[in-house]
Amino acid sequence: MYKVIMVPTDGSGFDREAIRVALRIAERCDAKIQLVRVLGTGSFFGMATAADGLAVAAELVVSERDRALSELYALAAECRATSKAIITIDLHTGPVAEVLEGYARRHDVDLIVISTHGRSGISRFTLGSVTDSLIRHTTIPILVVKPPTSYLNPQINEAFKRIVVPLDGSTLAEQILPRVMALASIEEAEITLLNVLIPQSHAQKEIVDPSLPWWDKDIAAARSYLFGIASKLRRNGMAVTTDVVIGENIASAIGDFAGRERADLIAIATHGRGGFARMLRGSVATAVMHSASMSMLVLKPDSVAEMQESPAEDGVRADLIPA
Repeated sequence: MYKVIMVPTDGSGFDREAIRVALRIAERCDAKIQLVRVLGTGSFFGMATAADGLAVAAELVVSERDRALSELYALAAECRATSKAIITIDLHTGPVAEVLEGYARRHDVDLIVISTHGRSGISRFTLGSVTDSLIRHTTIPILVVKPPTSYLNPQINEAFKRIVVPLDGSTLAEQILPRVMALASIEEAEITLLNVLIPQSHAQKEIVDPSLPWWDKDIAAARSYLFGIASKLRRNGMAVTTDVVIGENIASAIGDFAGRERADLIAIATHGRGGFARMLRGSVATAVMHSASMSMLVLKPDSVAEMQESPAEDGVRADLIPA
């Protein structure tokens, strides 16, 4: 499924983790990697209030472009020395998020791999405006790679072996599943489907007891829903487990569960039809990205309106998962 992988880079050491992950995926699925660097337009032109200032700014822009291009060539050469993947580079100037989104669309990119920290440019804003903008405006899945806690003593798995997928019962939330299946096949990963139940009344918040009838009913319904999806995934060769957790804060429940289960990756859709999925539109997905220690695969569904109008079959869209 992944044939063209875009890796935004700023020349910092932190973007190397995203590159390392992209190279691993590219080699396993014969994909091409495009290293893309964007120089923001506002860095130098504050000085351009006079002719001399404009000339100085122009010289700085040329110097910065030359330096960035040299770094890109060196980075590509380093990648080619350790990988058989096809590597291309591109350097652009403009609003970072807009340029990246347009580039990905024009070049048929089907996966964006991006680091969460960096020295400057794109990586510095990854968990802020740039990634948020990409998620809002592109339907291309974005793999947000968290760097190791220490580069002096890195503890990085060689693959994403455990992927947690929060689902709420909506067809929109399930749009992430084909992308998860593709990545799980590449990485030989186990998928855990997760459903989070939230107390809805004061009495339920005061007494969280799974033996109560209403919990029995809700837990049974959630387990049945997850079992139906898991069965289809297993028929397609996936290793799948399911779990249901109870918590008042969805993002915290997802992050805590993924941490306890030693997950390498959380895969989540950013829009949904109601309840939990409706909250994924903003606060939950963002909160999980900021708080979780593991990497994330984030997807905005291709057509929200179309998916909302399309009925589900047995709780799972027939065109999402092969029978």
